[in-house]
Amino acid sequence: MATQDIVSIFQAFLNAVNNKKWDEVHNHLQPVVRATYNENTESRDQFINRLTTTADKGSIFSADQLTVNEAAQSLGARLVTTTGDAPEGTPSKVWDLILVFFENGKIVRLYQVANQQSRGVGPVPAPPFVPEYAAKASQNPISAAEIEALYRKYIYSYNDGTMPTVLPALWAETISMHGNLVPAVGAVGFLGKILLPVIAGLKYEVDEFVVDEKKQQIAVRLSISGVPQNKNLQKNGPDGKVTVYEHALYGYEEGKVAWAWAAQAFDMRPPSA
Repeated sequence: MATQDIVSIFQAFLNAVNNKKWDEVHNHLQPVVRATYNENTESRDQFINRLTTTADKGSIFSADQLTVNEAAQSLGARLVTTTGDAPEGTPSKVWDLILVFFENGKIVRLYQVANQQSRGVGPVPAPPFVPEYAAKASQNPISAAEIEALYRKYIYSYNDGTMPTVLPALWAETISMHGNLVPAVGAVGFLGKILLPVIAGLKYEVDEFVVDEKKQQIAVRLSISGVPQNKNLQKNGPDGKVTVYEHALYGYEEGKVAWAWAAQAFDMRPPSA
């Protein structure tokens, strides 16, 4: 199955949802579908019901920053939801990160995490919508195996405490994070201040990934497990283990991370005292 086939099939699925052609939507799905929205697992019918509710509001789905592995029949993307008559104070465009897996050309698994920042969740208003990153072709592309290995080295550096030294070595000097240009050294400070206190006590694991060697991109679904020190995540009590999820899209240029999008399916507010 060619890459364009995967993209075309997924676009046809989105078109069917947008046009409320529910018979076609059903035809794009395997009889048994595993769907997840944030932390909620959905049956095939529950997944379609959620799509129906969104479409009935007049919202339109589109996908960008596509990351495709034709051999694995899988893709990752940013899923953009556009609402023409969004209530005042509500963003008209929001985005999620998805990983989609196909079997015989039909969707069998779909994981979706809503980006909180684009929705204005928390004390900061939603920023203006940012279009997809215009990736540059690498003169010296790396292999799919190298992309995966470099990504794992980076994400596991959070687990062993080496992130402050590993990140600058694996990222470009300046990268685009959610459309904002940030020096790698600044990203270390930002992530150390914002992310690490939230996930203290938890460890990353790569659950699913899609590597697009041609585009030098990787889409990942991460689980983060352990006993959280952050009270906001202690849904099972102060000594209870939890698992939360994060999705991310990364683009490599000349073997280093040049841009990234991320969405967390957990409370990103600073830990309470």
